[in-house]
Amino acid sequence: MHRRIPLLVLAAGAALTCAIPTDRSGELAVDLAALPTLLLKDSIPLDATVVDGGGTVVEGAVLEYASSDPTVLAISAEGLLRAVGVGTATLTVTAISFANAAPFTQDIRVRGKLEVDSVLPANVRFGDTLKIYGVGLNPDSLFQVSLGGAEATVSAFLPTDPERPEREAQLDVWVPPPAERRATLTLLGFAGGLIHPDTIQVQQRDLYEPNDTLPWALGAVPLGFRNPALAFEPKARTETATGDFQPADWYTFENAVTQDRTVIFFSENIGAQAFGIFLSDSLYWAAGLSTFLVGPNAWTIGLETYLCGGLSFTRFGEPVSVDEVLFPLSVLAIKDLPAGTYHVYAPYFPLGTPAAYELVIASQYLSLLPPDAAEENDYCNVATPIAATGSVNLTIDNPHDIDWFRFTTTLTGTFTATASAAEPEADLDFYLARDFRPDSLVLVGVKSDPGDTESITGVLPPGDYFLVVVDFPGVPTDYTLSVTALGAPPAASEPIDASLDEQLARVRAKRDAVGPRRPALLRPQGQTRR
Repeated sequence: MHRRIPLLVLAAGAALTCAIPTDRSGELAVDLAALPTLLLKDSIPLDATVVDGGGTVVEGAVLEYASSDPTVLAISAEGLLRAVGVGTATLTVTAISFANAAPFTQDIRVRGKLEVDSVLPANVRFGDTLKIYGVGLNPDSLFQVSLGGAEATVSAFLPTDPERPEREAQLDVWVPPPAERRATLTLLGFAGGLIHPDTIQVQQRDLYEPNDTLPWALGAVPLGFRNPALAFEPKARTETATGDFQPADWYTFENAVTQDRTVIFFSENIGAQAFGIFLSDSLYWAAGLSTFLVGPNAWTIGLETYLCGGLSFTRFGEPVSVDEVLFPLSVLAIKDLPAGTYHVYAPYFPLGTPAAYELVIASQYLSLLPPDAAEENDYCNVATPIAATGSVNLTIDNPHDIDWFRFTTTLTGTFTATASAAEPEADLDFYLARDFRPDSLVLVGVKSDPGDTESITGVLPPGDYFLVVVDFPGVPTDYTLSVTALGAPPAASEPIDASLDEQLARVRAKRDAVGPRRPALLRPQGQTRR
């Protein structure tokens, strides 16, 4: 780069030839305040002048420039500074015509294009913020920042001079799992690479531990919450006799008022089969049973875990899960979530070193497709009433979006519902349950045929019902739900649960084709066998 930086040489009464009376004497002063710290390969022409004690410019004054280390700072006879090496050199300016003037000197530092001065703090946990001070730290010029071999995500960048962000700056990064206990910082970018010698002590747990059987209260988070460097830490656990208890990370957050919320949970380091999460309005740890329980009226939204009034769907008294393809990414988007306390529960199964994950709680409805007219209907408390006859256009707007509908029939009659998805990759499934709350939710019908269209039909006795629509592969899609009848059955009609066991077997076959079955994530308090 080339910049003209004024260099003001001041003479206070020094003896000069020609224009300056010979009875003046004094010292030479050079104003280099405008001269920046140089970066390697900078070149700056110095524009120098000499004035006498009265402030008059001395025409034709001769200046001589010198560098104490020409391998760091080279300077020509005309005053062209060139940063040729990293280090510090002394610039000397001498006014040749000032016999009594002492030379002016100033140390000038030449920095590399990428250089770190310091890293703070020296002792951190996963999910903490590490502050890096130096030059060349603009994230746009960096390929990678890693700590102890684990790649770090940039949190913030604060240039000392916003107009020249390549110079001295502060770069904040998250401390990522599984960074080594004694970790060093490595930077790679367009300007080169470096390994900073300072050792950072990394405690092998994240900021919110312990939060396995006691939740970490995040509070109101009115503007949302994000931490991309949290950790599942392998720990010794006391399991139940059946071995079904899994370790978990557990958080709560507050909704001060009714508002949209989206919970995003992501981990490419663990994989789809290793964990699931859910959101609930009630959850607690039962120490005596060494397991998690939901409250008697709780609902949950999450991978394979959809409870209503503290109950799961049952078949002959045994819980039946809603099966789906599992992803490393979970997005739970909810419109108009009422004021209250909510639980984010993340069970996990990792072994070995700590595994990283990211948690986001946004104050927005974040979806791949716009919410439909029935939102919010992701949990049973807000299930949408189904009209006796009609059709409505809806969406599965995120992977693992689930739509709850409810209806009541006072007579034995035929129920028929059809769902047709716009995306051919979608595979909609129906779950139909009889609502016997507070005792049980009895699964009376499942339709799980492959394809983007599903239909369930049969005879139902009088009662209250839930119809749940889920997309097994988690493909966001528009779909049309049609209810064609809630009337008296024809003579040859079969009960709607006639093929239930066959359909459940098809669900299990689809699930097993994707991956192994996981153990139950939590235990409902108790359900009456019906």
